[in-house]
Amino acid sequence: RLNAMRTMLESSWNDKTMGVVPTSAEKAAEAAADSVANAMAENHNVVMIDLRLPSYDVTEGPKLYDIMAASDFCAYLSDKLREKNLIRKSLVLVRNEKERAEIERVRLQRDEGTTTIDEKGIDDDIDTENSAAGDGDLWGDVGDEKVDDFRAKLMDSWDAPVDELESSATKPKSSEASIKTIAGKSQSSHRLWSMIGKTDISSGPAMFDQVIAAADENAILSTTGTEPEDALIILSPYDTTDVIAIRRILARYGQTRTVIIVNSRMEVLPAELSNAVLVYAMMPLIARSRNSGDDGNGLKAVVMKRFPSKWAVYVDVYGDGFVEASDGQDAVVGSSKDFPSPEYIAKAVQKHVEGLK
Repeated sequence: RLNAMRTMLESSWNDKTMGVVPTSAEKAAEAAADSVANAMAENHNVVMIDLRLPSYDVTEGPKLYDIMAASDFCAYLSDKLREKNLIRKSLVLVRNEKERAEIERVRLQRDEGTTTIDEKGIDDDIDTENSAAGDGDLWGDVGDEKVDDFRAKLMDSWDAPVDELESSATKPKSSEASIKTIAGKSQSSHRLWSMIGKTDISSGPAMFDQVIAAADENAILSTTGTEPEDALIILSPYDTTDVIAIRRILARYGQTRTVIIVNSRMEVLPAELSNAVLVYAMMPLIARSRNSGDDGNGLKAVVMKRFPSKWAVYVDVYGDGFVEASDGQDAVVGSSKDFPSPEYIAKAVQKHVEGLK
């Protein structure tokens, strides 16, 4: 059923107006790199990317979050940016040493051609089972709690009965070729490390100083040698430790280097990100009528931001392809770094559907 949903979404995609369809980590990186390039051409050096897919969302927990797919995206993004001669080499920073070690462990097993992974993961917070199967596929499984608000809004806005609204995601399918493309080649476009290394951070008054010291030791570009690093890609920051580390990193590099933050889930963005620009964001949605079966067509929508364009909502009602829906005004968002509100999305979809009658 979920595979059918993804097929339906792909069949509606309009490359001319929506860009590359992000069906894999590599394709998503290609699309995101185009937007990063556009932003860098306008002298934006601190940028953000937001892929609203459960397999990329660290707050979804180990059952849905696929750290390998997310890290593969960062590796491919670094590749694409270097191909465009925008960077020489990047430092990809994950949140902590446990995440870094897990990624390296799985990559090593990919290199060795193994298909099984020790069931005992490095940490319960790491989804080892999902990572073992990870193929760089964006379409992870979906949790109901993340779409309840959108379901309610679209149910109120769409005349046809709706009983499902789901992010158009499926479980990763086998794609060993794409895995080995990353793991089997030199990772010369990036170096993988963590923001705080192996440092144990306390939750008490010493936390701030501990994180600062750890970031000063670990989140440092290597500027010597034959491949000096000149860009940072930071993956999935969300807790207090991450916020402190990012503030320190931006204080050091925010004015002089390219800094790309992928899928931030920080509740409040630090002041150091006030000038950051959200350059690429994507959230797919599918609403089905109660009368449709698992393979039946439903109303499909994609909310997108591709710098320098404004927010757009694309809708496919009858299965004949996505077209942009608009309520006649710019998207109303909480900030330049946040998605349009559910109310706005529902309004745009409703007006589009009514205009087809």
